[in-house]
Order: sequence, then C-alpha cells, then structure tokens
Amino acid sequence: MSTLDSANALLPQGPFLWPFLFGAGIYGIRYLALAGIAFAAWYGRRNTRGKLQRAMPQGGQIRREIAYSILAVLIFGLINGVIFGYGLAPHTQLYWDVAQYGWIYFWLSIPLMILVHDAYFYWTHRLMHTRALFRTFHGVHHLSTNPTPWTAYAFHPFESVVEALGVVLIFFVMPSHPWALLIFQTISTVINVYGHLGYELYPRGWPQHPLGRWVNTSVAHNTHHDRARHNYGFYFLFWDRWMGTLDPSYEARFRERFAA
Repeated sequence: MSTLDSANALLPQGPFLWPFLFGAGIYGIRYLALAGIAFAAWYGRRNTRGKLQRAMPQGGQIRREIAYSILAVLIFGLINGVIFGYGLAPHTQLYWDVAQYGWIYFWLSIPLMILVHDAYFYWTHRLMHTRALFRTFHGVHHLSTNPTPWTAYAFHPFESVVEALGVVLIFFVMPSHPWALLIFQTISTVINVYGHLGYELYPRGWPQHPLGRWVNTSVAHNTHHDRARHNYGFYFLFWDRWMGTLDPSYEARFRERFAA
C-alpha cells in the first residue's frame, strides 16, 4: 500500500462526507479570513472614529455571531454534500470545461450570477421580514442591531438554508463553471462583510453619483439593522429604488457619516 493509500485509509469515507467537508471548509476558511481581517482592522483598536453607530459591540454579541456563523457554515456544507454527494450535480447546469462556453461567457457569468443573486436576496429578504416569518427565520440576524463583520453569517439555521439555496438556484438556472462560482461567492462574501462592517468606505457624495446611487453601502445596510426595515438589497439598490423600499433618510444618513 502506498503512502497516499495509507493516508486515505485513515480519513473518513463516504459519498456525502467529502463534498460536505469541502464545502464547509471553503465557506469557513473564506469567511474566517475576510471577516477576521475586517474585524481586526476596524475593531482591533476599538476606535469609534467614523463608526456608523458609536457604541462598540460587546463580547456576548461577538460570541453569538461567531457561534451562529459556524452553524451557518456547517449548513452550507451540508447542502453541498447533498448535491455533490448523492448524484444531483449532473442535473444542474454546472460545467467543467471552459471551452464549452468560452472565456467571454466565463467572465460574463460572474456579474450575471451577482444580478440573479441580488434579485433572489431582495425578495427572500423582504419575505423574511413579514410578520409570519421574521421571528422564525430572520430574527436571529437582527439581534445584531449594531452589526459587525461577524454578523454577515450570523443566521438562524432556517435562514442559512434560504441563503444557501440562492447559490444552488444559480447553477440550476444558468451554466456555471465552478471557478466562476468560487469568484462570485468570494465577491459576495466581501460585499456581505462590508455591508455589516459598521464603517463606510465609499466617499462623500457617493449616493448622488450616477453609479453610486445604485450601489448598496454599509450605511444603507447598517440603517436596515438599526431600524429593521427599508434597504433590503444586497449588492445594489435597484430593487429598493424600484419597489419604494429605500429608506427616505438614506442620503441624509450618508452625509452624516462625514459630519465633523
């Protein structure tokens, strides 16, 4: 028996376990790195200068957010294990050879994934804010009225399933290369951490910029956590503007961020 075979014999086997461990590992490592770096950079010195809400988070909040984030990562891995471990993947539109659709489509598919996910997130997010579903699905996430980078994955298990199915939907409805999915999900995690950062990174006047007025910001999502209504978008403000759910005081609150 080779050294490789000996090592494999010591590791857990099974059709479900490997894709579960792989999926949970990818989600976990990426999230730990991005949220951890952001938290260390903006909260390490507990500097309230520029913070959207002056109060700093307490240790109990951080521990709760990390605990729910770990649970979310395990659920994401669980869904990955079911799809890739039990023969569902061939029924999706996943493809492995870039030449099948070409490099142009490969790169264009990433912003297309973002647009699909943005629509999915807006409408499921609004649905979870209804009286019938809020407490069961989304209440845990809103325990963090003063969000931190660790809030980004702090979901109730039911909401974790909803969030995971947004990615599943993408590779069922459009041809998706795994590397394009990985890039898309990394961008998604960066935006998610930024949205919960508690500090604004865009410059003064961004909401009035022809591009900026359509792009979601940390101010917008921080307001959503503070008030538990308005600003339901993820990457963009398209749906909020079209559906009349953008906070009327959004631009004023953004200006306040730069007030002396």
